[in-house]
Amino acid sequence: MSRPLADHVEIMRLQPTRLPDFTPARRLAPRPVEARDADYDARFDAETLFYDAFVGTRGRIVLVGPPFLNLKGDLEATTITALPSEANCRFEVRELDRHGQIHVEAPDGTRSLRLSGPLGTAEVAIRPSEVDIFAGRRVLFTQSRNNDIAWIRDWVRFSRDIHGADAVLIYDNNSDRYSPEDLAEALGEIAGIAAIRVVDWPYKFGPQGIDARRYWDSDFGQHGVWEHARRRFLEAAASVQGSDVDEFILTPSGRSIFEAVEAEPFGVLRYEGRWVIGIEGRDPPPGKAGRRHCDYTVTRRERPVKRLGILTVDADRCPPKWTLVPSRIPDRAQWKIHSIGGHLPSRWMTKDFSYRHFREISDSWKYERMGREAFDTARHEVDQLLADHIAAVRWDV
Repeated sequence: MSRPLADHVEIMRLQPTRLPDFTPARRLAPRPVEARDADYDARFDAETLFYDAFVGTRGRIVLVGPPFLNLKGDLEATTITALPSEANCRFEVRELDRHGQIHVEAPDGTRSLRLSGPLGTAEVAIRPSEVDIFAGRRVLFTQSRNNDIAWIRDWVRFSRDIHGADAVLIYDNNSDRYSPEDLAEALGEIAGIAAIRVVDWPYKFGPQGIDARRYWDSDFGQHGVWEHARRRFLEAAASVQGSDVDEFILTPSGRSIFEAVEAEPFGVLRYEGRWVIGIEGRDPPPGKAGRRHCDYTVTRRERPVKRLGILTVDADRCPPKWTLVPSRIPDRAQWKIHSIGGHLPSRWMTKDFSYRHFREISDSWKYERMGREAFDTARHEVDQLLADHIAAVRWDV
């Protein structure tokens, strides 16, 4: 039995609205049959209508879910009634990239919404806004499944000591190696963090694309996390860093990325990454239990190539990640994993920050990441900037 959590730590559980509970209709897969692998149907979320429903910060109730796709027309033809007032509500259906939302104008005191229409009738419970928890905070935010708790703790410590993070929001997506309670208890022991929320996110991650570019159309879960976090928790945060547990943001100038983005007029910084790798014959051995970020400091050197015969880019670069100020992102722009959709200023890439992507801080859930390379001075280098950052972190506090 877990011990009581510290006062600044809480586990959040959601109340989904599922299609099988009130209608025979299902979300239809957008991917052509010939492009689906054997596991596609099992991993596709055909049944979740809404992940959650809650009071937003703009005077509306927000219902967030996977994209509505074939269900959109039926939802637009639905009548939404506020309860207990029985007031009929105006609403807007928003279909975003791999994500759907309904924004409802409802009277104060609304406890639930009744949806009646072509799909049938469902009552949706409304949760309170939680933006006050993170108001004015510098928040470290991610989604995780089965990452070692030690890795997650080190990820928090790094951002705390290097950038001044003082709050953590993490969505646990069906981890089966530990419980949300285990994770919350472990995070609560880290010094210097004022607010921690672990969201139990039980939904399907969704099928990945075929390769880097084709058929990225069905991985709904993470897109849902990013917008749910934004609208239920983070809209009043001072700034938010979106990254994975295997990523550290480096600052050559020593300036906090939170401080830097808070000074940006458009409120967003995007930056590319480099892989940090394991080397043949060096400790820790591939896959060794207990390995940590601080065990690795070798990166691949940049490999410049020409794109379109004009642009020179690093062929080994990792896709961009971002840190942003929520209040400066337009309401209709979409928080996504590598970009801010519909927000032109966020397309600019800064060179003042970059991140390091630790290949062996992983359980290889997506693909095998334990392959080693022989050290080659023409191809590899000890990343002194990374080593200096690692030396500045209090890893056991």
